[in-house]
Amino acid sequence: MNALRPGGDAPTGWLRVACRPGKADGHLVFPYELTNDGPNPVLVMDAWRRAAEDDAAPTADPQLAQVVLREDEVAVVGKYVPALADAARPMVPHLPLCAVLKPGEAMTRELRVRLPLAEQTPYVGEALLSRYEQVELRGLLFAIGWWPLAQKGLAAAEWPFAPGLHAVTPLARLPAAGTAQQHFPTTRLHILKRRDAFPRSFPAHPEL
Repeated sequence: MNALRPGGDAPTGWLRVACRPGKADGHLVFPYELTNDGPNPVLVMDAWRRAAEDDAAPTADPQLAQVVLREDEVAVVGKYVPALADAARPMVPHLPLCAVLKPGEAMTRELRVRLPLAEQTPYVGEALLSRYEQVELRGLLFAIGWWPLAQKGLAAAEWPFAPGLHAVTPLARLPAAGTAQQHFPTTRLHILKRRDAFPRSFPAHPEL
């Protein structure tokens, strides 16, 4: 069974995001606050594992962003489970590391994405410059994925290499995830769209 094929309905309405994006030092900057308005704790997608060299311990990278251009030329930027090309599809994927947010609590973060903005995902390496084309955006959607802490079909355990973060593993199919999102209009903002078989669907995030 493919663990990346989501099953069940996505949770909705618990996690709220407030973001005020800007530009600084050659980056798009997304300072954001997440608030849990729901009745139970949630797992908030917060970082990605980064492999270490020379047998050192792996680290958590909170600045790895997913950037995908939708068919309506809106870029989806943030921390969520991206689609995978078939050639890169593992049976048990490394999912985002998650922070636990209790009911009524809030957490603040900042995500910085290097300019020029380009499609990217932790699962697929960068392409040659000749394999991109420049497209003017019609909008930008900032998105943060989440699951209930007690999500059926998902196991979460503290990650020993980064205090406060939890590693999550699907027990069978990957449960569909909720998405806190905020839409922004754009003016003269471009994205480098990949010309190769870059995956642009959102299998785990029905709301995207």
